[in-house]
Formats: sequence, structure tokens, C-alpha cells
Amino acid sequence: MPKYYLLPKRLIDRAPWVQTPVWVLEASFFYVLLGLARLLPFPVVAFVFSRMLGVLGYHNERKRRVVRRNIGVVLPQATAAERERIVRQIFRSTGLAAAELFLLGRLWRRRERYLEFSVHPEAQAAFERKEAMVFATAHTGAWQLCNLISREYGLSISTIYAKEPNPWLHRFFLGLRRAFGARLVPSTGGAREFIRELAAGHSVGAAFDTRLDQGEMIPFFGIPTPTNTMPALLSLRGYKLIPIRALRLQRHRYRVEVLAPLTPADPQAGRHEQIADLTLQLNHVFEGWILEDPGQWLCLKRRWPKEKRTAGARDA
Repeated sequence: MPKYYLLPKRLIDRAPWVQTPVWVLEASFFYVLLGLARLLPFPVVAFVFSRMLGVLGYHNERKRRVVRRNIGVVLPQATAAERERIVRQIFRSTGLAAAELFLLGRLWRRRERYLEFSVHPEAQAAFERKEAMVFATAHTGAWQLCNLISREYGLSISTIYAKEPNPWLHRFFLGLRRAFGARLVPSTGGAREFIRELAAGHSVGAAFDTRLDQGEMIPFFGIPTPTNTMPALLSLRGYKLIPIRALRLQRHRYRVEVLAPLTPADPQAGRHEQIADLTLQLNHVFEGWILEDPGQWLCLKRRWPKEKRTAGARDA
């Protein structure tokens, strides 16, 4: 999570004494924004947030450069104009994601209007058995709405999240995330938190499409990059690995899709080979989602090693 939202970190680091006032100011801004959002219809909030963050985000040169590089890898054959259009869409998608989180409780209360669910039969059978599972998603579409399967199907799910450095914003976002209807577990414990929750009979869920610097080098869009193998490791412990996503449909509707569990291509292969295979399968699932609509992939952080850039990424 970013340390600061409204001011550049380098400026505040030069005067550390302003950190607390800046944090209080940022938290106050978010609370005011939430209050205004709750006064308006969801479609209006989604439109305003997408335009507002679309403009602010796009004019952040550092973030724009990172997104351009990522899209250059994903779409190396796209023209510069096509890539730039997608970059703008990505920043607008950050606004949609903010609106969805701010008003997630309203989306759930009016779920007949906004939500539908599609569950693969194999996953449905696991739901009915109340198994502990590993739900893996990516930062595509309305990924935060994936958590609502906990409420829809009466599942015990622990959502792993990153804590905010700002203690006031930490409480703010924690309050919003309670609408998930899931247990909220900070990611500070790493692998131990996942294992502890699963052993207690709780499913776990997280987004696994970001770069993990200590991860295994697994191809993503054909380029080996440090990748989180935790979902595959947990799967080999006997917990089903289930991809899940939330699609944005027309007229501000959403469909939460739960796919079939992933299984090793060769169950007789060595442990390391099975982990690499399952992680690659999950990466392929994420690739398909991203290619369906790259403008909805929130790739605001560098995904690939710096030396692994396409010509399109270098030209951005």
C-alpha cells in the first residue's frame, strides 16, 4: 500500500515531522469523500470517481510510466496510440475500484439489482462440503467483489490484505472491508497466516498477480518473472486452488465467476515441478482475464524485471 496518497513521498521524507499531519489530512479527505459518496447513487459515484482518478492518476508521471511498461509487455504489437488509450482506461478503472469499495455494503444490500454469481460445479460441490479452499484472483475488473461469495454461500473465508501505513486510513479501509463478510487477516504473517487459517477450517483468498521479489521465476506473458507460488504450495497440501474473478457488466451489474479448481498436469511429478506447473496454470488464467480487457488490469506497480521489456515498453 502507498505510504502517502496526496503528496509525493520524497517531499515528506525531507521533513519527517509533517508525516502525522499529512496522515491526518489524508484520512480526513477520505472520510469526507466517503460521506459524499454515500449521498449519491452508485452509478453517479462510479462515474465521478472514474473520471477524477482517471485524470489524477494519468498525470502522475511515475505511475503512468510503470503502467505503460506493463502494457508494452502484454500488448507488444499494439500501436502507441492503442497502448495510451488502455493506460488511460486503467487509471479510470482505479476510480471504479474505489467506488466499488466505498459502496460495497450498498452493492450487497441491493444485490438483486447489482450482483449475479456463476460457480463451476466442482467448486459448488466443495462449497456444499464446506471445505477449506484457496481462492486466487487478480487485480482485474471488480476483484474486490470476489469476497462477497463468503456472504452469498455462507462460507468461512479469511481475506488476506495489506495494512495501511497510515493508522487512521488503516481503520478507514478496515471498516469498508467489513462489508466483505469475511475474516480480515493482515498479510504481515506471510505464509504462516495462510496455513494457520486453512488449518482452522477457513478458506483463504487473495490477489496473486503482483510481483513477489523473492518468488520463483515463472513465465508470465512469456517472460520469467518473480512469482508468488503460495497458492500452488497450499494446493499440494490438499486445499483446492480455485480461480475467481468479478466481471463488470453493462448497466453497473457484476458477475462473480468461480472457476474449476486447478490440478497438476502430472500428479506423479516431483513437488517442485507440480508447484511450477500449478503456478504457470494460474498465470495463464490471469493472462486470459487481462487480455479480455487490458484496460481493467490495475498494474500500477512494475510486474516484470526491468531488463525484460519489449520494444513497445521501451518506446512508451
